[in-house]
Amino acid sequence: MEKRLSETMNEMFGGYDIFTHVTKFFGFKVVLLGLYNGQGIPKSDQRIELRCTPSEEYIKIVIEKDKVQGAVLIGDTNLEETFENMILGEFDVSKLGDVSLLDPNIDLEDFFD
Repeated sequence: MEKRLSETMNEMFGGYDIFTHVTKFFGFKVVLLGLYNGQGIPKSDQRIELRCTPSEEYIKIVIEKDKVQGAVLIGDTNLEETFENMILGEFDVSKLGDVSLLDPNIDLEDFFD
């Protein structure tokens, strides 16, 4: 009987709940979380939020059905754990109303760490 790829991966690496990759690129910390590029999510179901501060940070989050599915964090954003917790906890972002998750005036770490 053939094993499914996911079963083989779980045997090899354990049961990870979320894809995470951290590296440095041109001196910037780069963190990829979950479905960071919207992999497998139909474009029509994706909502993308971006924040870019030139030469400091770039943040992209992928939202599907009011839940954060992935994130790209470049620079010292200090938001890795926050978005990881939001993805794993399947936090419903519609509860925030019109507030953007990437509003720099909101300290997300206090709410989701």
